[in-house]
Amino acid sequence: MADKLNALNAFQFRNPKFLLMYSALQFGPEEMAKPDGSLSLPYLAGAIRDAGYDVKILDVSVGDKDDPIEESFFNTRMLPSGLIRCGMTPEQITRQMADFDVIGVSSIFTTQTTMVLDLIRLAKQTHPGKLVIAGGVNARNLRDRFFNAGADIIVLSEAERIIVQIAEALRGKMRLTDVPGIAFRGEDGKEIVNKAGRPIENLDELPLPAWDLLPLKKYWDLSRPHGGQFPEGARIQYASLQTSRGCPFQCLYCHISKEVDGEVAGPVGNFRMKSIDRVLKELQTLKDLGAQYIFFEDDSLFAKKKRAYTLFESVAEMGLHLSDVNGINIVHLLKNFNGHLDIDTEFLEILSTAGFHMLHLPFESANQRLVDKYSSGKWNMNHMDTNKLIKECHRADIMTAGNYMIGYPDETLAEIHKTILMAKMHVEQGMNHAALFAVCPFPGTKIFDMVIQNGQLDPDFDTDQMKWTKSVLKGLAVPAETLEHLRQLAWLTVNSTEFVNYKIGMRVNQPELDLPSSMPAVAPTQLAVL
Repeated sequence: MADKLNALNAFQFRNPKFLLMYSALQFGPEEMAKPDGSLSLPYLAGAIRDAGYDVKILDVSVGDKDDPIEESFFNTRMLPSGLIRCGMTPEQITRQMADFDVIGVSSIFTTQTTMVLDLIRLAKQTHPGKLVIAGGVNARNLRDRFFNAGADIIVLSEAERIIVQIAEALRGKMRLTDVPGIAFRGEDGKEIVNKAGRPIENLDELPLPAWDLLPLKKYWDLSRPHGGQFPEGARIQYASLQTSRGCPFQCLYCHISKEVDGEVAGPVGNFRMKSIDRVLKELQTLKDLGAQYIFFEDDSLFAKKKRAYTLFESVAEMGLHLSDVNGINIVHLLKNFNGHLDIDTEFLEILSTAGFHMLHLPFESANQRLVDKYSSGKWNMNHMDTNKLIKECHRADIMTAGNYMIGYPDETLAEIHKTILMAKMHVEQGMNHAALFAVCPFPGTKIFDMVIQNGQLDPDFDTDQMKWTKSVLKGLAVPAETLEHLRQLAWLTVNSTEFVNYKIGMRVNQPELDLPSSMPAVAPTQLAVL
């Protein structure tokens, strides 16, 4: 083992230069194509830059700042899997790697695993002397696959401190193999795990994300943000921001469920917040960069209600358009009135004044049994009026979208139908659109462990099939293929033709479809967009 450790510790650079990379992307011909641009790399780049090291962010899907978008995002080719790759060519990527000592790759989304592994292999084949680091919830939970592709180190937890310690080790200030919160392989091929330290409690200590290193202009030219619906042809100058980390809930299908003491990442799922002053500083930074639309990436944006009141009262004068991505819990839109929960209309007015024009409501299921078992019992459908919630949001000039999941491991067909009918009812009651997802057991979640253990998912599962649009599970109430068709047909018929056309327009290969104003005359197997 000593030889392998010595080989890792032999990586020495006088002043290491870091290239942080989002991989090329792959999509089904029927899927929406949009850049990653997640917050992981801006945070790491901010930490590296603050520590005095050179760093660059390269999003392979859209190319370097001078690369024509036609040679990256719209440079597509069919893969053997039947998926379509979009992004820079291997030759272009290799040239970009040449001037750097450390290649860092982000892997958050399981469905993009193949693209990230290809990037790691390319780095090791063309630049074997460079240190390759992988990080993100997907990488840390599929470590063998990443090591087999050639990754030297996998970061196991929040990485802002870890990446700086790696930089210091590369300068000889400590042994690389002693850096906490990383995994690597010993001489015998067995994994060595260095336990992660405690997570950062005071989030104001985090570096300011290096948003200026992102290809924001290219993202805005493409105008394919995380969610929402915008006028056709509109240029959406958007950016992402977090006001907190962690979540008070532990839904079984979420990574938070295994980000606790005793797990490899440690308790990074604990709920922690930035100060209001820090959030306002970040918002002003994004506004100065030209961002007009802000997507909050918190896992539980309104978990501390008093803080949310104060924060968004302060944001009101900034003139920004705000939206959540996945961090709104329905219970936080309610208020206790004399022992009875009802819609917090005052809070909705504050959100509207602050710039919120859409909220995504995670109903998850129309079945309380499933909400209690898989979704932390985070809302009680027997104690609230969802129709009233939708109408009060609209009264406050806030559009709503709903998130619904079908295909839970033990869900019955009647329960599936009930959830689809709930989505239909909500759209009829004025909700802008419904997003219907198949339950996907992503690595690093409790539901993943559950279905591996009970045999509903093979241990050698294909990451290319890990999508919200289809099920990979066995032993469901209906076959997985039937569930996929059912979800697709429900999405088509529940939503308006206008919304369906809007989403189809963002597909990798845009079809020539003339959907009638009544029922979309398209076979459900032809579409799998959200």
